[in-house]
Amino acid sequence: MNITSKFLIIFNIFFLLYYSFQLLVFTDEFAINNLGAFNHAIAGLSEIIGIIFLSLAISLLLILRRTIKSQLPLFITIFLIQLLIFINFLRYIFTDSPGETTMQSISLNALIFFFGLISNIFFLYKNYKSLKQF
Repeated sequence: MNITSKFLIIFNIFFLLYYSFQLLVFTDEFAINNLGAFNHAIAGLSEIIGIIFLSLAISLLLILRRTIKSQLPLFITIFLIQLLIFINFLRYIFTDSPGETTMQSISLNALIFFFGLISNIFFLYKNYKSLKQF
């Protein structure tokens, strides 16, 4: 694995850890500031998503220590999560309906997910052959 691939994996690890930390540690504040409301259902879902992001970050850390061979399903999963969440943020931006949160908060999160998505696309393109080997 070359230095560019390692950098892109590390970028995605920080991306996932950032949102995981926000969702697990600051559940109440994150829900109010980014989702616009707080109740126990939203808090529970935020914590579950934080656990998923933390699990994906740990998986990427293990891949850094070993190899990227045969890891295509994991990277496709991360790509799809980033893509779908980015599209959801775009929906809020284009409909100009941020709910109880601010458009600035939604735009910032959309931008962060966009950079994560672009880095993942570049990584998948660059390492597709290694990722699909069995």
